[in-house]
Amino acid sequence: MKIKRYFSAFILIFSAAFLFAQESQVNEKLVLTVEESVKLALENNKTLKSSAIDLEIQKRASDYSWNSLLPGLQLSGSLARSNDKDNVISSIESNLNAGKPLAFLGGVASAISSGADAALRNGFLEMGKIPSASSVINDTYGSEEATLWHPVGSLSVSWAFNAALIEQISLSKKQYEAGKISYEQSVKEMETNIRKLFYGILLQQENLNIQIDSLNNAKARYEQALINYRNGLVPELQVLNSQVSYENQKPTVLSLEQQIIQQKNTFAFLLGIPFGKEIELSGTIDVEYIDVDAHKLYQEYCDNSLEIQNIKKQIEVAQSGLTAQRLSTFTPSLSVNWGLQPTVMNITKNWFDKDNFSDNGNLTLTLVYPNIIDMLPFSANMQKIKDTQQNIEKAQLGLSQMEQNMEIEVHKLVDNLNKSRENIKAMERNVELAQKAYDSTLRAYNSGTQELLAVKDSESSLNQSRLGLMNEKYNYISAVLDLETKLNIKLQNKK
Repeated sequence: MKIKRYFSAFILIFSAAFLFAQESQVNEKLVLTVEESVKLALENNKTLKSSAIDLEIQKRASDYSWNSLLPGLQLSGSLARSNDKDNVISSIESNLNAGKPLAFLGGVASAISSGADAALRNGFLEMGKIPSASSVINDTYGSEEATLWHPVGSLSVSWAFNAALIEQISLSKKQYEAGKISYEQSVKEMETNIRKLFYGILLQQENLNIQIDSLNNAKARYEQALINYRNGLVPELQVLNSQVSYENQKPTVLSLEQQIIQQKNTFAFLLGIPFGKEIELSGTIDVEYIDVDAHKLYQEYCDNSLEIQNIKKQIEVAQSGLTAQRLSTFTPSLSVNWGLQPTVMNITKNWFDKDNFSDNGNLTLTLVYPNIIDMLPFSANMQKIKDTQQNIEKAQLGLSQMEQNMEIEVHKLVDNLNKSRENIKAMERNVELAQKAYDSTLRAYNSGTQELLAVKDSESSLNQSRLGLMNEKYNYISAVLDLETKLNIKLQNKK
């Protein structure tokens, strides 16, 4: 009994420890850097997984596009029974009376040769004596019913070819290449969005830290005002004002905290992390300045843009489809059909005896234009071809316009980088000055020589400078990410 109690206690302790370990693992924070976040998104994001499935379908279509050249193969077997029994027997009797040997095809007797020798060889004439139809049937088939049944097999092979099939194989491969570019675009956009969202949350956290500092400062001012009031240095009104200022800042902090929690939940969803799992972002909004020349950057990397590549590939796909349309219209199609149709003449004899079956199969070669009308300029087919031509022209105009827009965007983003760089340097100096002004005002307030309003104004200026600096750094990082995405490159001091 003691052993059972000890064993039960051990099981309970083990189960409790296991559950505690699981709960601790669930409640444990997941610390993520920006690179780890991007990796998780690329691995787990359901939108990308769906795009990957589409790409796999296109890849399979490209790899096996040659199967359109395979022939068709049909194999069948049937057992046929003639409904006209009297006609079969009558045919047998007429051929016997004529002294002709018989072959039974499909339930109908027909002469295949003549002469007494042939008749003797087939057992249908016996010393000039003509046997009866019933005796022939019984000797040859065993019963009248057997004469009505005949197995028939069929093997047919068909193959059709048109020059358009070759172009369609090429079209499938180009569609797969276009799919790869689209998928790469999705991956690049996802990576950029994750990085921006990561730094956006860090920006919000920095804003929260500023508001928390401001709240702590308000609390410290309230406590200092209370001390000064007790020492008779300031009136009670100053204490009340500092307390109101302190209490008013609490909702702002709570609201920012809630916003960050919601943003993290959205971020976790994009990374494929289960809802409720607490995450912590590890990183800072620090900038690494790059020096680039917009004109050289565009000239060197314009063709590297996934947007440009995608439109070019779509034009290639459309041109390949147009070529396939033309080949299908103006070139003939070759059709090859070969069939084998063995029919057993006597169901009661060896089916594999070459003298016991006949073959009605054949080989046909056909060269045909499916529809001559499709070649006429006013036909619906030719109108579709013309529509395709003009759509290709529109796509080429769109490509030219996109290249021009790309050049403008590159210059704009580089200008934004240069402007943000100068703003960051100016704002860093402003933060230093605002910090000194706030420290000086706070010392004066604590000594009773400055009003609370002056401290609040000074603190507000400091907070605006700090937040403005962080915003400008975020803008610089976003401009770099946008430029990298636009040109599909990694910028590392490219000149």
